[in-house]
Amino acid sequence: MTVGYVPGGFDLFHIGHLNILRAARERCDRLIVGVATDESLMAMKGRAPVIPFEERLDIVASLRIVDQAVPDRSQDKRAAYRENPFDVIFKGDDWKDTVKGVLLEQEMSEVGARVVYFPYTERTSSSTLRAFMYATLGESA
Repeated sequence: MTVGYVPGGFDLFHIGHLNILRAARERCDRLIVGVATDESLMAMKGRAPVIPFEERLDIVASLRIVDQAVPDRSQDKRAAYRENPFDVIFKGDDWKDTVKGVLLEQEMSEVGARVVYFPYTERTSSSTLRAFMYATLGESA
């Protein structure tokens, strides 16, 4: 049985999120999704998510293609592996051949997991949605 893991913020859930989850589901028998906590997103991105952690976790857990949704507390995915061992971690190909992607591949090789990249959905992202909201509603949004 192949266990897959998809980490993400899943803020402003959109088609890009659904695309990576669908693609991951096709390539594993059990799909675990790590939803970044508010604190980990603040540490990584320097801003709070629009949707609070508990709501993002509930949204992801409600998807029938997801077997288990768990908190993801660290940028170091070896910590996620220790909590919920997996065979393969899935990421968008915007990570491929980047410093953070190479580091992820090194960390995963240490625990015996592999990294599989999927095409990044460029048209729709949380960043573009956030920018649209701020432009439409003003910075106070």
